[in-house]
Amino acid sequence: MAEPGPLRVLVIVSQRSSLISKARSSPQDLITLASHLLKKNGISRGSSDRSVAVDSRLVAVQQWRTRVFIVFDIAHTEYNVKLGHLPEHNQLPVVVTHFSKKKTAYTANPWVSRRVNHDVAMLHNANGFDAVPPFVEDHSSGVPPSYNRPRDISMLQVTYI
Repeated sequence: MAEPGPLRVLVIVSQRSSLISKARSSPQDLITLASHLLKKNGISRGSSDRSVAVDSRLVAVQQWRTRVFIVFDIAHTEYNVKLGHLPEHNQLPVVVTHFSKKKTAYTANPWVSRRVNHDVAMLHNANGFDAVPPFVEDHSSGVPPSYNRPRDISMLQVTYI
């Protein structure tokens, strides 16, 4: 049986979740929890949780007052930090895990997939030439983040997908 291809996981942690403080302080720790939830819902990658954790890369974290969004890739061995800011290099299938009062996991619809992949490219671009994942944006104080050395300022404009 062939190994499945790379997968991008969007983890949404609501303020209603007991995991909100962990998501803010140690987002890397949610990779294993999200992997368990994916497996429980029949959306799994890898043969074990250990292989998923080893084969995963934290890509981005956005912190808001009421939510934390975490993106990690599984089995994305061809990720290139020199090209990761380009939208055409961010075309991975996306699944979502949502931690609130309830825990859910599902395959993202096409709009969400495009949005997540676009946002990862934008964050990579905004953080400059020497930037490597994970990219962290903190909106929780109400002050928008600033980008001192973006790669391409034309990519910083808001694009509605």
